[in-house]
Parts: sequence; C-alpha cells; structure tokens
Amino acid sequence: MKDTKTLTLTLLSGALALCTIPQALAAQCNIVIPSSHHLIDGNTLGVVAGDTICLAAGERGPLRIRNVHGEAGNPVVIRNEDGTVTTTPYEYSIAVEQSSQLRITGSRDEAGYGMRLGGTVGIGGLSEYIEIDNLEIYRARFAGLLIKTDPTCDPATWQENFTMRGLRVHHNYIHDTETGEGMYIGYTGKSRKLECDGVATTVYPHKLTDVDIYNNTLENIGADGIQLNSVASDASIRNNKIYRTGVSPFDPKYQNTGIQVGGDKVTVTGNLIYRSGGNGMMLDGDGLTIHDNHILYAGENGIFARNPAQQDSTISDGEAHVYSENLIIHPASYGIKLYAVNTATPNLIKENTIEDHGQRDAANRPMTYSYLNNSVFRQELNNRHYVVEQ
Repeated sequence: MKDTKTLTLTLLSGALALCTIPQALAAQCNIVIPSSHHLIDGNTLGVVAGDTICLAAGERGPLRIRNVHGEAGNPVVIRNEDGTVTTTPYEYSIAVEQSSQLRITGSRDEAGYGMRLGGTVGIGGLSEYIEIDNLEIYRARFAGLLIKTDPTCDPATWQENFTMRGLRVHHNYIHDTETGEGMYIGYTGKSRKLECDGVATTVYPHKLTDVDIYNNTLENIGADGIQLNSVASDASIRNNKIYRTGVSPFDPKYQNTGIQVGGDKVTVTGNLIYRSGGNGMMLDGDGLTIHDNHILYAGENGIFARNPAQQDSTISDGEAHVYSENLIIHPASYGIKLYAVNTATPNLIKENTIEDHGQRDAANRPMTYSYLNNSVFRQELNNRHYVVEQ
C-alpha cells in the first residue's frame, strides 16, 4: 500500500524506474521526485487523493505538473522533502495544468523558505481548487504568480463552460519580478478575438470565484503588486504587505499599482501598500468593500475606483462601494478618486484618514476626495484630513 512505502523516481540508462525507500519516510512522502526529473504526471505515477509528492533537495530546472487530482478535504500535496529546493531564474519554475484539489507548499523556518523558485509559478490548463503557500518566488522575467486559463478555440476554456474556483494564495514571499506583476490572477480583457477553423470568433475568458489571497509579502515588483481580474464574486485580498511596485513595468501608464481589482463582490482589507509607482489601488467593479488598508506614498491616487456603469451608460443600479477606516498617507494626487456612478444605493465613504501636505486642485479644493460628477451617489461620514506642512 502507498502508506507503507515511498516510491522514488530515478533515471536508469535513460529510462524511468521505481524503487523503494525506508518505511520511516513513508508517512511524509508517497513519491519523491529527483532533481533531474522535470515532469509530474498524476496519471503516469498513479497519484491518488491524499498523496504527498516530495521534491528532492537541491537545484533543479523548471517543473511541469499535470493530471494531479485530490479530493475536497483530501488534496494532493507537493512540497520539498528534507532540504531546500531551488530553481534558477527561468521563464517559469513550476507550471500546473489539468489539476485540482492540489496544494503546493514549502517548509519555512529561521533559515528561510524550503522552496526557492526562480521564475514564474503558473496555474492554468483549466486547473482549479489550488492552494499555494509558503513559497519564495524571485526574479521572474514576467509575473511571480500567473494564474488563469486563456480562452482559445477550445470551448472548454470559454466563460460559459469553465469557472476557476477555490484558489488560496497565502504566506508567500514574492520579490524582484523583472517587468511583470507579483501576482497576475485572472484574464484582464473582456473578450478575445480569434480565428477558429477559419471563422472569426469572439471568445470570453473564464470568471473566478471563491478566491482568498492573504498574508503574502511582495517587494520590488516590476508592475502591479497583486492583480486580480475577471472576478464573478466571493474574493478577498487581505493582510498582505506590498513594498515598492511599478519599479520597471511593461506598461508604465497603467501597470504600476499596489493592488488592481476587476470584478464584483471583492473585499480588500488589512493590506499595507508602500510606495506604489501609480495608484495605491485601482478598482473596477460592483459591490467592492475596501476596509482598514494602509496606503503610504502612492505615486498617484491612494485609491482610484470605478464601476461598469461608468464605462457603459446602459448599465445602472449596480451595487455600491464601501470605503471605511483606510489610512492614506501622502498620495501624489487624491486620497480617493471615485468614479462609481448610478449605483442602487450611495457609495459609503466612512471614517477614512488622509494625511497630505495640503495641496489643492485646479478648483482650489483639498485633494482628499474627488468624484467624477453628481452621478457618483455617495455618503461621507466622519472622515479625517490632516495637513503636514513641508
């Protein structure tokens, strides 16, 4: 039985062979992948729910994972074995396809992270119910984490046929991406135009739901710190620390925020954003709740937000936004710039604190709150503004 011995993959004369290792390690690792091996195929290896797959310590090249499926409450776990696993910077370090109920995790102690991954960790190929935690991801040429399945001519990838669910990303350390985001989660466009079997076809990207991103640290990020798009509902970004974003963005005008959100019913709470290249947050959706965040020295607005109705006049009565108990210190422009229009109820701006140097806009108004026009229904309650003279 798999719980009484561990299968270790070795390469013998160019062929894949199986051998056993002592029973004492069996409770820890069901399968051990040597550093020379670059593919985990759950079908080939006979992986079942509850298995733990361990990566042998040492330097390795990029790893592709496919067809690995656990069960709800009994995932397959992939982790380092008994030492540090390091991948040297490359286009990607780990790529996951066609997998579900999978956790990728690393040990963590005073010496650092047990999984040090140079290059992008990608989750795609219709994968869902994925947990990623306690990894160090560094010097990715593009994004540190890239999580989405792009729509193609395959109908399985279309919005009406697939929703990515059950994503958990927590306690990771992502730093020094070269040009891309710390986390790039969800497709950014509304649609994609393709030619499928000679026919011009417009396809729509999948949505995400049941997403929780928390307790991560991101430093020196090329573009946006955390970018979460195409959210249908039920997503949370909480208690993350984001230091210096937009340091070398591929798009200097837009891709330089601390947190960027596109979608509905997203909660952003308890985050620290320090020195974003552009907006501390850039938000686009209905029913957004932004609570108890600290945004320091944003390169543009502390928060810039809008909703679908602002971009399409046929839309109205969307769910209002809530901004409460946020601390915004010395943004280069406004504290909160809100363009969420024609909502069913007023947007609530309550008990926020803004500190700046007392700068005023062209209309000689304090640069605390700015609204597109009177179609931004709002209620302001107990907000504070402190001026610190230069």
